[in-house]
Amino acid sequence: MNETLLSISIRDFFSKRMLQFTLIPFLGTILLMYTLFFGIADAGIDSLRESTLQIEQHQQTQHNGVVETQHETTTVEGGLAILRFLMEHTVTSWLVSFIVFTVGGFITFIFAIFIALIIIGFLTPYIVKEIHRRHYSHLPLEHHGSILGVLLASLKHVLIMLLLFLVLTPLYFVPLLNLVAFNLPFYYLFHKLYLLDVASETTTKERFKLIMAFHGGQVRMTTLGLYLLSLLPFAAYITPVFNIIVLTHSMFRKTVEVEAHHESVTAAKSATDKIPNGSQDALSS
Repeated sequence: MNETLLSISIRDFFSKRMLQFTLIPFLGTILLMYTLFFGIADAGIDSLRESTLQIEQHQQTQHNGVVETQHETTTVEGGLAILRFLMEHTVTSWLVSFIVFTVGGFITFIFAIFIALIIIGFLTPYIVKEIHRRHYSHLPLEHHGSILGVLLASLKHVLIMLLLFLVLTPLYFVPLLNLVAFNLPFYYLFHKLYLLDVASETTTKERFKLIMAFHGGQVRMTTLGLYLLSLLPFAAYITPVFNIIVLTHSMFRKTVEVEAHHESVTAAKSATDKIPNGSQDALSS
């Protein structure tokens, strides 16, 4: 218990057992992302092939004081021709590049995070048991919730995330603020799903409420740090097991702190109850 949360989590992560666990979400995420990429790309190419773009051009000329307006309509057929047309102009070329590389890359990282989260959900009980066996065998390994309850809670959090997206829409057009506004819904879902996954395997519902009541700020800072770590390029493929390890240590440690606080409060109350009424009145006066 003398080691910091970060140091003990790193040491556990690089153990042989945990590295074996890491391969599962790593390979699973890459496979699913590969399949999704080619599925979406294939549908996108088919859509582009069938698309057309009409460009209207107006030109005014003057002959002998008479102004004549000429209209010319150019039809560009096929997505490749459209992209070629857009890339020929500086402004549209920059926009296309920005959308493809920045937005597309960021969305890819976000998808990778949550695909890995879904995969790691099946490994969480085994990771928790390993951490418990190594460091917290003196504590009871408790559980709460059912599969149906976890699914319903996850669905609720997804709906809240979508609602946050809608509420924060005006901020997406404000520089700098748009980065926070865009990440906030994703962080909310990341925080809720990881905590739901780990807490249901480490503690009771009542004790988890006490942990969040007394140490909620620390837990949120921990999940925020893990979320920012997951945004690093390709980190989302290997950090899910590390995230579970960190939060498992955090839940067990907070459980010890909550229990110690509860015992101290109980002992103080017990000592107070043993004092005669007269003595209590004297002390209070």
